[in-house]
Amino acid sequence: MERREYERMVDRFRRLVGPLPAWRVEERDGAPELVDASHGGGLLLRVDSRWNGHLARYFRAVDKDRLLALVALLEVVPPDGPAHRAAVAFLTSLRLEEGASPRRTGPATGG
Repeated sequence: MERREYERMVDRFRRLVGPLPAWRVEERDGAPELVDASHGGGLLLRVDSRWNGHLARYFRAVDKDRLLALVALLEVVPPDGPAHRAAVAFLTSLRLEEGASPRRTGPATGG
């Protein structure tokens, strides 16, 4: 893969992560919720499934700051070798289309 295309893939991932709010996980009524850590704790996502515990641990481990650190790591991957192949496979698996932007919706409920 050409380095320029790889850099475009990293940039698309950065544009996906960048606008995300910082979040924290809180438990309310026995279910985990992602709340906006920067702007008053508004509800971002309520998780309500048999996977609550696993999803809560995941969202505690993978927050916006760590995703931005992943973007920074992807930016410095050498252009050849196993790390580059793994990075390309990861970025390709995200299926981020050029110019695509997420639709804005109201609060979502996991299920």
